Amino acid sequence: MNYPIVFYPKIVMQFCHQYPLPEVNSSGATSSQVQETQQFRQPVVLLTPPQPPVVLPVKLLWLIWVFWLYGAIALPLLAISWGWLWWEMLLIVVAYSCLIAAAYSYVFGCRQKLLSRYKQQVLEYKQQEILSKKQPEFSSFKLEKEGLQTVLKSVKVDFDSRNRLLKDLMSLRVSYIGCSQARQGVSEERFLQYLQRYFKEVVQAAEFKIPSSRRSYSADFIVIHTPSGIGIDVEIDEPYAGKSKQPTHCCDAEGDVRRNQLFLEWNWIVVRFTEKQVVQAPLSCCKFIAFVIAEVTGDLFSYKLLESEPELLPVKPWTTAEARKMAKTNYRLSYLSLSKGKGEGEKKLIS
Repeated sequence: MNYPIVFYPKIVMQFCHQYPLPEVNSSGATSSQVQETQQFRQPVVLLTPPQPPVVLPVKLLWLIWVFWLYGAIALPLLAISWGWLWWEMLLIVVAYSCLIAAAYSYVFGCRQKLLSRYKQQVLEYKQQEILSKKQPEFSSFKLEKEGLQTVLKSVKVDFDSRNRLLKDLMSLRVSYIGCSQARQGVSEERFLQYLQRYFKEVVQAAEFKIPSSRRSYSADFIVIHTPSGIGIDVEIDEPYAGKSKQPTHCCDAEGDVRRNQLFLEWNWIVVRFTEKQVVQAPLSCCKFIAFVIAEVTGDLFSYKLLESEPELLPVKPWTTAEARKMAKTNYRLSYLSLSKGKGEGEKKLIS
């Protein structure tokens, strides 16, 4: 898979399969009235309501530490009565403490996994429930219309109805908690101006809380399509860090895999560009984002503005070894230094 890379969450793919965009020919007619009606009337198979897992309450987990406390007191007393040396007594207490800590970690970890799986099942059930409730309203729209002319006039209404349904579904999308103070890449400030020119709702450095962790993820940019509610996490991948020269975003490392998966679980579309693509062809990058929006929602407004821009040339992902070679030759400077000379021209384009 070459850059630019796009990942669609499961809920979006299911929605597009359930409610495909109406195909319109040059005369404005839908490709097949009967076929389209049948597609929209496909039943949604509801999942059974998930049952809460049986887990230990948090209060009972503390009993493990109470048990440890009693044991930590009782064992030294027994050791003294048996005439053990102080270091032998210390060893037995340490071993006992490690055993209790391992047991607590195992029980707590299993509890968290069960709760996380249950939350995901609840989310999937809610998604299917929304589709099920909206299905009759959406499909009856077709059934109530008679004659080809009425169907042709209804194409615009189809898009609006579909977007309203998609927006209801996207209400389950996880929202960001604020803007991160993490340091931004050198190419991002300029790209933000392009994004704001072609998309109405753009946020830079949006911060997302990672469940069951003190850490958080910072999205380079998020683009939200207001009529449908879909959100796109736009990432700019550089081969190595500017100061440390450490390889980043390598295809043979697992760093981005979990991050992508988490954003997909949060119902965000993920789009990844290389830093070089963003610096040298920012308008083509915007065109790709506009294409993703059009592919899901049918909204061609932004895409039409960028239609004349060339397509992005594919870029092969780099390995860790290749990233190290790039760092040694200061590969990033080959395009970042050139972009500085274009600053005045780019300002004129954006203004």
